[in-house]
Amino acid sequence: MALTKPTKRGRRDHRVPQKQDDPAPDDPVLGEDEPQQEARKPEPDEPQALPDEVLHLCMRLNDAGYRAEIRRGQVVVSPWMSEESNEIVYRLTKLLLPLITAKGWRFFCNWAVHIPPMLDHRLPDLLVLPMKAERLDRMRVHGHSVLLAVEVCSPGNHEIDWKEKPLDYARAGVPLYLIVDPVASPRRVTLMSDPLSDLQPFDYDRLPYRQIVTVEEGGVLELPEPFGMKIETSALFDPVVSPPEPAE
Repeated sequence: MALTKPTKRGRRDHRVPQKQDDPAPDDPVLGEDEPQQEARKPEPDEPQALPDEVLHLCMRLNDAGYRAEIRRGQVVVSPWMSEESNEIVYRLTKLLLPLITAKGWRFFCNWAVHIPPMLDHRLPDLLVLPMKAERLDRMRVHGHSVLLAVEVCSPGNHEIDWKEKPLDYARAGVPLYLIVDPVASPRRVTLMSDPLSDLQPFDYDRLPYRQIVTVEEGGVLELPEPFGMKIETSALFDPVVSPPEPAE
């Protein structure tokens, strides 16, 4: 699939080619009067196999420092996390590490969550997975096997993290979705849990999660089971530096 090399200035969308099977060379050719059998169409909820060339493309882009997601049948390429976002993810992993180690879970920053029923997938800033997470393929896991998906907002992805991804992750069955928002004033952390089970791809007028808890910087956010722990939100953000006092 021909593809212009992406830049870090913005996102590029590329339509996903549909995988086709080559006809067997010895198949008989049907005459005009013979009934033709329709090709089987996948069921709406049946997982879709990602064409090999698209899977390889997404993996190579991710390895090269880009985020390659598939949204509504198109490959969407955007830059990886900023330095601030990386720092927040690092601080969050430090807070979670003792529990993750004790439970035998794992952190991932390069695995995607499959969004059924199409080929779509999202690439969270951080995933917490059990040791034996249920994979769909070499780069995607099923949402119901995810323990926690985390996104850190930036000015360029703020609306996506708050509007599109809650719906996508809920549709995938991700039980806990955490948004760390250093863009908001005051800075805040939001946890969404208990996803609805009957969501459609464009259900933006509905809250996709039944439970939504927001804590401003300095407050304490409780992660429910299977985490069963509290997070000091101030530990996720850089201290706010006050401007110097004017000289007398």
